[in-house]
Amino acid sequence: MTSVDEAGPEAFARVLAALTDPQRHAVDSPSPAVCVQAGAGSGKTRVLTLRVARRIQDGSAEADHSVVVTFTRKAAGELRQRLSRFGLRVAMPSTTGGPPGPGVRAGTLHQLALTLLRRHALDAGQPPPLVADYRFRLVSEIVGDPAVASAVAAEIGWAKARCLTPDSYRTAALAAERSPTIAADRVAEHFRSYQDSLARRRALDLDDLVVRAADLVLDDTTFAEGVRWRYRHLSVDEFQDINPAQYRLIEALMGDRCDLLAVGDPNQAIYGWNGADPGLITRLPTLVADMEVIRLDENHRSTPQVVAAASAALGSAVHGVPQATGPAGPMPVVTAYDDETAEAEGVASRLLHELESGRGWSDQAVLARTNDQLSVISSALKRAGIPFRIAPPPEAQPGTRPDGSGAEEDAVELATFHRAKGLEWGSVCVVGIEDGYVPIVHATGEAARHEERRLLYVALTRASVQLHCSWARSRRTSGGRRVDREPSPWLAAVARVSRTGSGRIGPVDAGRRIAEIRAGLRN
Repeated sequence: MTSVDEAGPEAFARVLAALTDPQRHAVDSPSPAVCVQAGAGSGKTRVLTLRVARRIQDGSAEADHSVVVTFTRKAAGELRQRLSRFGLRVAMPSTTGGPPGPGVRAGTLHQLALTLLRRHALDAGQPPPLVADYRFRLVSEIVGDPAVASAVAAEIGWAKARCLTPDSYRTAALAAERSPTIAADRVAEHFRSYQDSLARRRALDLDDLVVRAADLVLDDTTFAEGVRWRYRHLSVDEFQDINPAQYRLIEALMGDRCDLLAVGDPNQAIYGWNGADPGLITRLPTLVADMEVIRLDENHRSTPQVVAAASAALGSAVHGVPQATGPAGPMPVVTAYDDETAEAEGVASRLLHELESGRGWSDQAVLARTNDQLSVISSALKRAGIPFRIAPPPEAQPGTRPDGSGAEEDAVELATFHRAKGLEWGSVCVVGIEDGYVPIVHATGEAARHEERRLLYVALTRASVQLHCSWARSRRTSGGRRVDREPSPWLAAVARVSRTGSGRIGPVDAGRRIAEIRAGLRN
């Protein structure tokens, strides 16, 4: 009996017929263990969901024993929608620990870990775990100073991602050349107090869920047998973002059965600062027996000109050479402005020009390395009357509206490089590409600088057609002092495959320009 309904096969066949040969190979490969190293714009999520559907259709996998995980609720929701579109029954993660409903389980890795913990508690007649998702607030109560609390909370997250304890943190942090704003000994002390506070509340934070779930599977043989029977076929999206604690859980779930689909892009590994292991996806074939590696290097999103600029930013650090398949587009533009105000006014002018050319506000974005850089842009857009919204954090609750200049749905997106990952727009302005921001000033080690370079690549590949890059020769600090700036050391390579823009753009006459544009659109 198939797990695909009558309407699903039509959608499945239609999407399958449009695949390229490499994509089709990734979907059809008979290997139970496959690592798909898929570049930006290569259709990796489509390939992942099609492969899951194909295996269920041909009987090489069962829907009720298949689980697909990713890292954010938004991405998990997209996976569920795509799987449902192909007619697959999709089960939501259990909220009680009881038996899951029929169909493919699709959710975040943290949801899966919580499901396992609840199941174990139910079997043992114990209360389910209490989840504390307010780390910063709890650390702030312990530390007092918000700035110190932020640094400590970040270090605790990194430590737990690496399966460290308060006792083992200091040595590991020094070996990894971590550079928090406070001493490692103090971080370890606050880390211990934080764990004690969780214990008093009988609570686990999100990172603890992953560690404890892996502990249960590895330590309880009876529980492990049931879990591995239930979750026989594992698929992991965005595998380049996996950290050691998460991989330990995946290994525990696999046991001796190497049935794993790992999909990710080594060139978009940008969370090493947060504990991820950026090299794991390239080492994976040496860790999983008989794993087949399939590369998807064709970018179906961006023009050859955008792909060339993004590849130039990566330089020799590139894993595979991305290739564009679409028609040619305009040359990217690299512009140097006198200061951050001129840059912001220039960006506003470009956004207006794109609107006049027929591109909607919501098909445009402005990306920066830090939120502080975006605040200058947002002020200029307000003066110009340009509707915008600030991209919410990846795990913002559904229904919450990001900050912006109004409630209009058609609005320019403002986002940091990290928050822009996974998104795309027709026209993108990447601003503030200066040394000290790109790479960020505290990225001093070789690994950190490589990650910063990949982060720039992520930002540039968000554009499908129009790409505008800029930097400012001077910028005012948060303390009000004006300092001279230099372009990012990686911008020269981008400039060689781009044209030079004019930095002499005057202030935007907001009322007149907006009125003219809107009047023109009505005619």
